[in-house]
Amino acid sequence: MPGSIISIDESMIPWRGRLLFKQYIPGKAHKYGVKMYKLAATSGYVWNYVIYTGEQDSTAGVGHAQTVVMKLLDGLDGCYRTVVADNFFTSISLAECLLEHDTYLIGTFRTNRVGSGGRILEENLSRGE
Repeated sequence: MPGSIISIDESMIPWRGRLLFKQYIPGKAHKYGVKMYKLAATSGYVWNYVIYTGEQDSTAGVGHAQTVVMKLLDGLDGCYRTVVADNFFTSISLAECLLEHDTYLIGTFRTNRVGSGGRILEENLSRGE
């Protein structure tokens, strides 16, 4: 079982051949490949993963990041774990959903994300708050 702190991130499996759900992400070291979301423990072991297969995927669309996180955490919620995620996954709605399942969230927050809420934009926070 993973410990009390777990991490969620995306990675790219390099692939240049023909594949229906091959992705192109210009910012990655391997620009073409299969996009994979994974949940890992602090020891580095991958606990769960989801392969993104494109728009036909059930996780695609509005709320994609939250759907992926909840799918990765299936069976691990309710144990007062802390999820560490980057700004792609972090949102207020995800934090509220995880709190309902007794799970905490640490991540960088994008203020320009849809549904970020005006209250957060009005606050003057120092770095790290």
